[in-house]
Amino acid sequence: MSSTAVTLLIAGAANLLPALFFMFTALLGSNGMNSVQGGKLLGTLAVLLVLGWLAALWLARHLARWSHARGWSTMASVAAASGGAVVAFTVLALVSTLAALLWVGA
Repeated sequence: MSSTAVTLLIAGAANLLPALFFMFTALLGSNGMNSVQGGKLLGTLAVLLVLGWLAALWLARHLARWSHARGWSTMASVAAASGGAVVAFTVLALVSTLAALLWVGA
């Protein structure tokens, strides 16, 4: 298995925990909203988190190839790319959650 494939597996699985956390946060934030606002919030956040997850995987793939092309070891390439993707996704998820909460007027 190539280092890029390992990176994508690790980053994809590691990003599920922040995604679950931010969806749970949005679910708690929608408590007390009417059904239209809650539906808009959860639907919007789900779409934004999926797009952020795909962007983080794209970033992980490119970071893995970039670091491997620079002569880094496979372990260092995988660690740097996976860690960078998780950090980027967590920041995107936080911004998306705050933006969605502001958009629906929470």
